Amino acid sequence: MRPIRVVAGLFALVACIASCASPARLARQSDEALAHGDLSKAYDRALRAVEKDPQNAAGREAYTAAGSRVAADYRGRVLATAALDTLAAADLALAFRDFRLEVARHGSPLESAPEYERAEPILLASAARTHFRGGRAQMTARHPRLAYREFSACLRYQPAFPDAERRQAQAWNSAVSRVAVLPFTDGVSVDGLAQAVERSIVSEIATRLEKNFQFTQLVPADSVEQRGTLSQLREGSREDAREVGRRVGADLVVVGHLLGMRSTDSTREPNVSVYRRLEGKDEQGNAVVTWKESVMTVVTRDREVTVRYAFDVIDVRSGAVVLHRDKEAHAAARVAWTGFRPEEDCDHYSLLPPDVRAASPDRARQVDAGWKERMGSWTLPEFLKSARSDRERAHYSPRYRREFHGDTRLHPVWLGELPGEGELAFVALEGAWRPVYDALIELDRME
Repeated sequence: MRPIRVVAGLFALVACIASCASPARLARQSDEALAHGDLSKAYDRALRAVEKDPQNAAGREAYTAAGSRVAADYRGRVLATAALDTLAAADLALAFRDFRLEVARHGSPLESAPEYERAEPILLASAARTHFRGGRAQMTARHPRLAYREFSACLRYQPAFPDAERRQAQAWNSAVSRVAVLPFTDGVSVDGLAQAVERSIVSEIATRLEKNFQFTQLVPADSVEQRGTLSQLREGSREDAREVGRRVGADLVVVGHLLGMRSTDSTREPNVSVYRRLEGKDEQGNAVVTWKESVMTVVTRDREVTVRYAFDVIDVRSGAVVLHRDKEAHAAARVAWTGFRPEEDCDHYSLLPPDVRAASPDRARQVDAGWKERMGSWTLPEFLKSARSDRERAHYSPRYRREFHGDTRLHPVWLGELPGEGELAFVALEGAWRPVYDALIELDRME
């Protein structure tokens, strides 16, 4: 492995030297690359030179030379490609426009090329016309999403193409789907859980809507609750969902159901030997260390909750189920507690005295493994500090719910009681928005 590390280090050193090079040195590197026909490297080095020092004459000269060669290469490739593929050539022409803007920002002129300058607008107009016609054809075929993309491409090539912007807006209005998420029906009898799931779905998707969705809008949760009757929202039948969807102007409604919950519990109360380090002196006044054994009962309680849920995405107009998903959500909780009251300095406690560890390594490994299996990443001193100072956490409170997100078996929560099944159902369903999001993304990307 050492030679690989050496090579990687050399690459890093070369990169560092290149990044720290002076404008004059970068200009020389650009000239050398240009002489060897490496346009990409030539332009990159020259660009870095003028960005480091815009007034450096060598850097400015190298940038102008490299930019002119790259521009000539672009022109040649665009005109050559146009004979074979107009749309591919138009894409290259747009990339060349971006390049010219970058060169202009850095204050270097590019020579005039009349033949290319006459050809480019004709090429872009041809590409714009092709996509405009494609957009009209897709609208006629009742494919508004494809039409929207065609009109968008048209405007990319020619932003002022006649009537394209109006038709693009028309296509988007036909392509967009307004989605209403209804409260999940509660088959687990946990007060407030169904409403919390629905609001979480709406909130989490809303934060991702602008970035990740193109043809989807969300109906605000407040609007759904105001327009639907209590029975329509709670019963969750397909017809009730369609009626609420019509009232809020939705094209699709998400109807979810909490179908059932099961849980398993276990409690362990092992006695654990702990040793406290004591410092003193013998009869001759020499410092001595002894270890005092105590027995500590450590109570660990476990509860696992599984909630089964399902949801349908229903087309309001036809009543058809567009997508169906059936899922299970899980939450696991472990709490740890002890009535043991340690002395002041908890750092003086250990699971075994050092001499015992040295003399009996197998026993030490067994003791450490048993502690870790029950207590995860808790160290004994950390646990004893909680036992000494946090006695008010003998009983569960909903304010502790956030502490049970994640696998608490890796680090049990210092608490005398487990969260109830209903509390863990909230924890389990925190991610229930994700399958709904995935389903709506799938629908958003459908043509």
